[in-house]
Amino acid sequence: MDEAADIVMSTDNVSFESVPVENSARIKELVTDIVQNWREKHNDGLLGPVHFEELWRLWVPRIYSPSLNESCLNWNFNEELSQEILFNTLDKFICNGDPNTVFAHMDSFGTRPSVCGRVFKLGEPTYSCRECGMDSTCVLCVECFKNSEHRHHKYKMGTSRGGGCCDCGDREAWKKDPFCTIHMAGLTTEEQNKSLPEDLKERTRLVFETVLWYAYRLLSTEQVSDIRLGAGSSENFFDIDTYCTILYNDEIHTFEHVINTLTKVLKCNQRSSTEFVTNIDREGRAIVKCSSFQHCSDLKQDIEKYTSRHGNKPLKVLVNHSHIIAHQIFAGKLLSWLERFLGQGEAFRAIFAEVVLKPKSMEPCIVKGILQKDLSLWKSARTQWHRLLISGMLLEYENKKALAKIFTKNYGQVMKDFIKDDHDHTYSISSLSVQLFTVPTLAHHLIAHDDVLYILLNTLISECNRKCNKAGKLEFERNPTCQTFKRALYMLYDLRYLLGSIPETWTDDLRRSFLHGLSMMLSLLTMMQGMDAVTRQVGQHMEYEPEWESGFNLHIKLAYCISLAVEWCGTDKIVLVKAYRSVLKKLEENPCYEPSEAGKTRELADHSTACLHYDVSTKPVSIHLPLTRFLAALHLHLEKFNLHFDGPEFQVPKPTPIQIIEPVLRAQVMIAQVHSGMWRRNGYALLNTLFFYHNVKCRTEMLDRDITLLQIGASLIESNEFLIHVLNKFNLIGWAMSDYEINSLKSPEEDSVRQTINLVEEMLHLLIFLIGERYMPGVSNVTVEDRIRKEIIQYLCIKPLPHSELVKTIPDDLTYREVAVDEVIQELANFKKPVHGSGKGVYELKEEYYDDFNVFFYHYTREELSKSEEAQRKRRKAKGDLECCPPPKLPKLNESFSLLVNLLQCDVMLHIMSLVLERCINLRARSFSEQQLHKTLHLIGYALLEEESKAYPFFKFIENSHKFRIFPLMEELLNSPRVDSHKGLLQWTLNKFKQLSDKKEVNPEINAEASTSEKVDNEKERRANLAAERRAKLMAQMQTMQKNFIKNNASLFEETSTDVRKPRTSSQIEVMDITEPTEEQPIALGPKQSLRFSEEKTYTCILCQEEEKITATGRTMVLAAFVQQATVLCQQKNNELLMDISKHDPLYLHANLGPAPHTSTCGHVMHSDCWRKYFDIIMVREHRRPYRLRHPASFDVDKQEFLCPLCECLSNTVLPLIPPLSILQPTQPVNYISFDNWLLGISHVLNNKQKTCHGIFKCDASDECKNKHCSACIYATNGTNIEQHDNAECEVNCTLQPHQVFCSYEFTPDVPDEFKQLFPIQYPELETNHKEMIQVFAQVAYTRGLNVNPHPMDKRLVPMCWKTLGYTIHSIEVMLRDAQKPLLGHLSSRQRDCIESLVRIVGVLGCTWQRSVFINIHAVNLLTIFFENGNDVSSLLQWDSLGFLISLTFSLPSLSCKNNSTPVPTGGTLDWYILRIIFISHIVKILILMKDDDLDTSMDTDTNEDATIEELLRIIGKKTEGVSTNEVWKHVQYACLPFLRCCVLFYHYLTDVKAPVNLTEQDGDTFSNMCEYLDLPQTPKELFNSTNVMDLVKRWCSHEEVVSCLAQTPLQVIREPLQVPRLINLPNDYSELINTVSMFTCPNMDEDSKNPCMCLVCGEILCSQSYCCQTELNKTPVGACNYHANKCGAGIGIFLRVRECEILFLAAPHRGCLVSPPYLDDYGETDQGLRRGNPLRLCRERYKKLQTSWLGHSIHEEIARSIETSNHIISIQWNLL
Repeated sequence: MDEAADIVMSTDNVSFESVPVENSARIKELVTDIVQNWREKHNDGLLGPVHFEELWRLWVPRIYSPSLNESCLNWNFNEELSQEILFNTLDKFICNGDPNTVFAHMDSFGTRPSVCGRVFKLGEPTYSCRECGMDSTCVLCVECFKNSEHRHHKYKMGTSRGGGCCDCGDREAWKKDPFCTIHMAGLTTEEQNKSLPEDLKERTRLVFETVLWYAYRLLSTEQVSDIRLGAGSSENFFDIDTYCTILYNDEIHTFEHVINTLTKVLKCNQRSSTEFVTNIDREGRAIVKCSSFQHCSDLKQDIEKYTSRHGNKPLKVLVNHSHIIAHQIFAGKLLSWLERFLGQGEAFRAIFAEVVLKPKSMEPCIVKGILQKDLSLWKSARTQWHRLLISGMLLEYENKKALAKIFTKNYGQVMKDFIKDDHDHTYSISSLSVQLFTVPTLAHHLIAHDDVLYILLNTLISECNRKCNKAGKLEFERNPTCQTFKRALYMLYDLRYLLGSIPETWTDDLRRSFLHGLSMMLSLLTMMQGMDAVTRQVGQHMEYEPEWESGFNLHIKLAYCISLAVEWCGTDKIVLVKAYRSVLKKLEENPCYEPSEAGKTRELADHSTACLHYDVSTKPVSIHLPLTRFLAALHLHLEKFNLHFDGPEFQVPKPTPIQIIEPVLRAQVMIAQVHSGMWRRNGYALLNTLFFYHNVKCRTEMLDRDITLLQIGASLIESNEFLIHVLNKFNLIGWAMSDYEINSLKSPEEDSVRQTINLVEEMLHLLIFLIGERYMPGVSNVTVEDRIRKEIIQYLCIKPLPHSELVKTIPDDLTYREVAVDEVIQELANFKKPVHGSGKGVYELKEEYYDDFNVFFYHYTREELSKSEEAQRKRRKAKGDLECCPPPKLPKLNESFSLLVNLLQCDVMLHIMSLVLERCINLRARSFSEQQLHKTLHLIGYALLEEESKAYPFFKFIENSHKFRIFPLMEELLNSPRVDSHKGLLQWTLNKFKQLSDKKEVNPEINAEASTSEKVDNEKERRANLAAERRAKLMAQMQTMQKNFIKNNASLFEETSTDVRKPRTSSQIEVMDITEPTEEQPIALGPKQSLRFSEEKTYTCILCQEEEKITATGRTMVLAAFVQQATVLCQQKNNELLMDISKHDPLYLHANLGPAPHTSTCGHVMHSDCWRKYFDIIMVREHRRPYRLRHPASFDVDKQEFLCPLCECLSNTVLPLIPPLSILQPTQPVNYISFDNWLLGISHVLNNKQKTCHGIFKCDASDECKNKHCSACIYATNGTNIEQHDNAECEVNCTLQPHQVFCSYEFTPDVPDEFKQLFPIQYPELETNHKEMIQVFAQVAYTRGLNVNPHPMDKRLVPMCWKTLGYTIHSIEVMLRDAQKPLLGHLSSRQRDCIESLVRIVGVLGCTWQRSVFINIHAVNLLTIFFENGNDVSSLLQWDSLGFLISLTFSLPSLSCKNNSTPVPTGGTLDWYILRIIFISHIVKILILMKDDDLDTSMDTDTNEDATIEELLRIIGKKTEGVSTNEVWKHVQYACLPFLRCCVLFYHYLTDVKAPVNLTEQDGDTFSNMCEYLDLPQTPKELFNSTNVMDLVKRWCSHEEVVSCLAQTPLQVIREPLQVPRLINLPNDYSELINTVSMFTCPNMDEDSKNPCMCLVCGEILCSQSYCCQTELNKTPVGACNYHANKCGAGIGIFLRVRECEILFLAAPHRGCLVSPPYLDDYGETDQGLRRGNPLRLCRERYKKLQTSWLGHSIHEEIARSIETSNHIISIQWNLL
């Protein structure tokens, strides 16, 4: 045993299980001894890895070894001890002293790096510059972006998938500004000497080598050999029977499957199983048990057995010794330590690179080893190695180059391992390719010297070979069992990275290696050539749909690589020639025709040629022709190098042009036949194939190349011969014969003729494409910008488009130049911003570019062609131009393509044109169609425009057309009835011909007709204007007469009784509103109450369409309504005590305004019995629906929910329509009792209240208890049969319930008469169905408000209705205040119907019971709370004034009729005094809560002080010195406004007194105006001039809560006035939000959250959609958002999913929807999912709309409507969000 071991072993007698304070000195001493010993050994040249490993062998198991019966869920390692013993020793040894001092000394020499290299975590925000980035993979971290010039450029936001790094400082990643200001400083020290002292280098190298090889050996799922690390000890710790069962992650088994398995096997709860699975998903493995070897092995077998069911591969489970686990944990921490250490400077990274690139005896170098064993590692181990390689190797070019070379040599093995693996690509070492292959110089070096293209494509082809059929073509199976091929296609991303940078200069090595790789690409294209061929089905439909998706997936990923390879070839003549020859050779070796088969001669228009015979309608045809298309792409580059198809460079065996175009021509004919309806029996697979053939994702390397190839063929083949070949392939030679019409009569098959007509149209369409589509570099002299410009013009001619849709029309090979696209869009179009915060901003094409419109644009679908033609015809008609779409001017063809224009003047084409025109004239011709004429005229227009351009000296269309009488036929056709739809185009063509022929332009009857129709239109317009003027004059006269009549007979209208008057219609009501207001101000209540306006309205049932008048005895009509528990108006949502409804008194609305039930209605009316039938049908239908389909429903019938039959608004109850209360309850006679006497009367009530004991008695009548005792409860307590006793019924239904004391009141003889007369005795009688419907609503308010089951006799039933009325009025008032709308002049119909119905329902609620015992008891309790206000009840700080007012108003009339129904309040003196005393209490509350900051003394110039206010302030205990009473009263008036506004709304609908004009106008709701309407005193003296009032104030202020508040004891009180609730303030720039959330970690796992969500109500950030934060709520598993919504919003939540940039509405737990966020980009569009990544700014209008939706309690409705309109097949598990 050596000396180092002695020192280490000597510490073995110290226990470090839990480090006591007294041993800390011993630890430091031990660390010092260890480091000193290592130094001595190092100085002697004896120190080696074994000395470090000996320390780890002893101490790592002590610190990190799991204990028996432990799992990864309850580990608690001593990290402090680990840091001291295991890590500080390394730091101190390397630095030969204090590491902090050494590193600080190094910083002083300026070792700040010039490259960032920050490794991104999952979900971390990234930024790329559209202007400066070399490609889309070049990104910046947050800090670098904030400090760079790119923040002022056009940038793109995104979130990292983990594993990438910041490219700041990498000159090859940026066109300009590669450095941020932080790393710019590193440049200044780049030239300085950065080398370390030699001794420091040696120590660092030794430690790095030891750490890296130790971690390399330990981090593996394979058997770890020599765990004792070479110790020569005989000790064998394997004798310790402590083993661990380890579960590893895979992507086969679902979360639920593994959770259920662990619950069964480990016999643990669901929560623990979920945490295990979360750990497995995050770390890649989890230790689920630490026990004996036998127990762990049994667990392993059980888990494998359960997870291998249903044919699945079993979950990977290993059993390992606990010491191995300890060393693996430590090895992972060592790698993290090393990663941080490498950040200290470039010199350390150089040593690291040296170590990892140096092989060891019998072992490859560490880099190669990691590449090869990546498959055997779990997630966290992989990630640690990847991060370490990025941090240590990628910041310096030479290190990166060395890594890239090794990566390239082992690329095949790496990708084979990845294909076998099932982990995501992010967790594979293969993901390093994006860091290596995207560096231009490095990519070129690897291609030239390491043959990386060949290696990559050879690896891919080896996978493709497995999918080839006997003919060597790729053939994919339907629903393959494995996804290996999809994983293999990741290699095409690497190919794209390598080819992404086009070389400017070529070397011989680069040419040779590129062509070597290209040969493999051509082999791949050969495999694809002709794959997925289809044959037309005849007779019966295709039985099975063929597999077509895989072929297109391969093409989509390969297409851009093909485009890049073509660009590479196009930059060097040698490469181009060799590539072109290679393609010709491949085509010659793989013909699609029989080389020996002789062609069939076809003749037309005195021209003949031998055509290849192939019947497309009977033989297989493929749409996949990449090899042929590759030749077309290369051909476009020949001309710039003066090369030609028949040039000496290409004198090799090759196919003829006719043979080259053959497969493409077949594909075009098949497409034409599909459009003609000949392939209907081939199913949807073929239609999907053609859809993607035309789709923007595929068309660059499909449709575009096909058109180019046919254009090449047309330029190489004689024009007449080419057209004959086309006609032959379309099988239209017979149609082109002059005698076709006669021959077709001999076989009059309708289908055959129709198909021929359609094929002719398709053939002409193809010819238009060949001649007119020239916006391709190489075909004509155009640039890429011209291509983009053409695409944008064409799509903007359909309709104005938003930026996102416009960019989608540009192919991928062009959109990589995003800045160029934006510049072109700005040049061509004007931007129109979205209106009123909704919709999208759109671009509208500028007027001067409409002339470039081509109606037969080859990228148009049929639908787009039709829409564009219609739009442009309308536009031209509006301008006064000919109503047609003439062909545009075409760019000049390049010389090699100039013969293409000859197609227009060749004999065959002219013959076709004349044939179509002749058959159009011949009205008996069966083969005519308007489309043929349209397309022929378009071709003639092309010819005339080409002749007008004089670009081609040989082109003489007009001269050649004389032989075929083209223009005489057109003039003859002008008068034919067949051409009405295209007469404008015909006229345009003739005009152009006349213009070119130097003849005067003629305007036949077409212009005469236009002028005639214009005159007719003008005459009609003149007559219509005259009629409108006459109507307006008559209406004005009638309105004036009507006003005068009503004004002169106003007294008659006032005196008419509303009871006998016929119900007015809505138009008559409008007439009444026209009357000029009288000078008398309306008063809502009190002795001076104005006339109560009432009428019996008539409604129509939306279900049966019958009309019904609303009366007390008629059929009941109801409104669909929705009641929900709400917290929107709660002033303190984060206070659990105030939000706990069980702590609130149900008698009144709490000052916090909730939680409370909110009621809303859509306003649609039904008969109650119609509604019942409708609801019963809905109930039956929903219960019949299979359970698996129930969750996506927008309503839940088990919660009594339904949708309004008319508007489908979510509802869960009904509001019965009640007649006006003024009709039901006559107004009480005016009572002039004084306010003081009224207070004395209330005092009398309280002094004479009766206390009655109920329930199971704790007292007895014979005891000292003076209360009355319920006889029914006595009998029940004594066990006597109640039925034996007459009238023995408990009046409060408390039999056999816990003992309770109720206080009630009945008038006694000594009550003053004037007080007694205030209380009405009569009450309205309602029809039974009315009462039932009222009870239906009351039960819903009760159950929703208290979250309880229905109970018909619960004492809280009535108070919950009072509470929902108070809360709903508050809600409507807040909505009006937030929208700044008049109080009574701008209520929506929904709000008006809701408050009117609700007030009336609550008004007559007491009439639905025969006895008012409960209401009487509530009234006495309310009076006790309010007037006695002892410490045993709540203070005035705890009740909402409006809520208390409503409860008192509806309960106090019951004092006169305890044993009868409760009368309805009428707004008499009783209600007036209730309002007055509540108003006084509200003022006192304001004064108590008033702070000095509330007073504005800056403008106070009035010296008149109010003694009443001073007296009040003294009573309350506020200071009066230096306080202006005028300012105090101003504050009181301001703070009273919300309360008074609510009172105005309440009493307006309670009393039916019409609203004064000033309250229907903006800003008319002043303190004075509202007090006048309510007849309230407006001065302190009038309000507080009573001793009784002042005594009451003193009583209120003596309550212990008020005393504590005044003493400034911290209490949770609600300030007045109540503020409008707001959603949280969001930053203007969305990137700030992303950056903020990037720092958020999961509160349970202390890891980065994958899906952070921000609650917009309170601002809390939550970890959503993750198992780690799942909890249970009412026995239902819910995610963090659901749980928070239940706590913060009574089940309603509004969240911003930050990384997805979308708003989440939740109605916990099973409903929700995703809506667009309030953030818009510069183009006025949202970006859900951050797919486009444009900078986003907050749109105030949209956020205001969201705020209004929340404030209006309409989230439930929004969710229901979203679910109803959603067409998503897969439903989201909202409860897990």
